[in-house]
Amino acid sequence: MSDTEARSLHVEFGRLAAARKIMAVRASTGSLADDRVNAERWIARFGSVAEPDDGASLDAEEQSVIIRPAQEAADSPHVLYIHGGGMVYYSTAVFRPFLRTLADTLHAPVEAFEYLKAPEHTVEQSVERLAGHIAARCRTLGDRPLVIAGDSVGGLLALYLSLRVLPGAFSRIVLIYPVLDLQTERASYRTFGAGYFLDSGSMRLFKSLLKPFFSERDFDPFSLSESDLGQLPACSIVTSGCDVLRDEGLAWVGHLADRSVRLRHQHFPDLPHDFCLYAGKLDSARSAVAEIAGTAFQLEESHF
Repeated sequence: MSDTEARSLHVEFGRLAAARKIMAVRASTGSLADDRVNAERWIARFGSVAEPDDGASLDAEEQSVIIRPAQEAADSPHVLYIHGGGMVYYSTAVFRPFLRTLADTLHAPVEAFEYLKAPEHTVEQSVERLAGHIAARCRTLGDRPLVIAGDSVGGLLALYLSLRVLPGAFSRIVLIYPVLDLQTERASYRTFGAGYFLDSGSMRLFKSLLKPFFSERDFDPFSLSESDLGQLPACSIVTSGCDVLRDEGLAWVGHLADRSVRLRHQHFPDLPHDFCLYAGKLDSARSAVAEIAGTAFQLEESHF
């Protein structure tokens, strides 16, 4: 795949990227509070819709929200979801259109967890608290199959929790355009460093906050031990072609190719980072989410 091909955003996202440029949307205003408000306002305007009358129910817990579809399959897993945003941005509310689509397609409950945000809180405080909430939830779900999933930094957190905190607890892990390499900037940082919804400067800020925590715990997805790999659940990874994180995702797939890991990979060459957040309004994003639900989250290996 050439960079010329990769730079060709799907027409829907191309129009949206052009609109951002015309509107002079900046990666940062210099105020974290304003940046957070602006980020959520953008998604609400261009990615979200009013919650449909689809029969789904929303159970708001203190630390999570559970979306239950109108029709729940008897053998469906319980999905535990960790949202992205660099541990700096977003909340579960921003992700509801995507999670609602996911729950409806899977006929399974999807539970998304809140976590403390950096830099007001340390990554250690956030991860420890998040781990406690997810562990407590797992204990209440008995023998039901559990899937842990996350996008962007949420994918890195899901991988860490599945290997170092709750090994053996999950039937599958799903990583959606995940952060996987806190050490290296590959070519996709240069190709998609600006104008593709996640700028390289923002990603560098996120990595500066994340790196100390994972370095202190010697956790590097590219240097997992044989013991770690032996405990890795069946794994699905989703990559997007117009994303600063594209190359580390593709490299990780290659890294695990001959390591006896049960791995599924889906690639969307013309979509950017965070495309799932636009499932409420953009057909291309909605279609991709349906594909992800139909493949990445399915438990049975024999179907693929």
